[in-house]
Amino acid sequence: MPQGQHTQTIVVGVDGSPTAAAALSWAVEEAARRGCPVRAVTAAPQDAPGYFVEGVAEQIDTASRRRPGVTLSHVYRTGAPGRVLVDDAADAAMLVVGSHGVSRIVSVLLGSVTAYCVRFARCPVVVVPNIMAVRETATTSMVESALPGPLL
Repeated sequence: MPQGQHTQTIVVGVDGSPTAAAALSWAVEEAARRGCPVRAVTAAPQDAPGYFVEGVAEQIDTASRRRPGVTLSHVYRTGAPGRVLVDDAADAAMLVVGSHGVSRIVSVLLGSVTAYCVRFARCPVVVVPNIMAVRETATTSMVESALPGPLL
């Protein structure tokens, strides 16, 4: 593929966090609208603790069940998460990431993955805010009571 040309694949970073689940859900919905595949990428340092990627398989399975018509693949890569995501999305239509990952402590230790992706990705980057994660994991009544009423 010539340099600078993009595929229609949507790449999304997943790490088992609620924010990653919201990013995956957003990516799958966008892929359904566009009629394109999604490649979920789990990126972790080689010495990352096991809990770093807990829940990823369940997130992938849930997203697949919600939109069975969307082709969803998953890859696990070892390395600095920001760099891995940017490299994996080099020819993608877009890169989707959550506003933060597994924990703020991990984010501080690794640097901001989201900021790295926004700065260095060669394709458009969509950052799914943390409020989307609340909507994904909360019950409908919890979300409705937490959201402000209509603006007048």
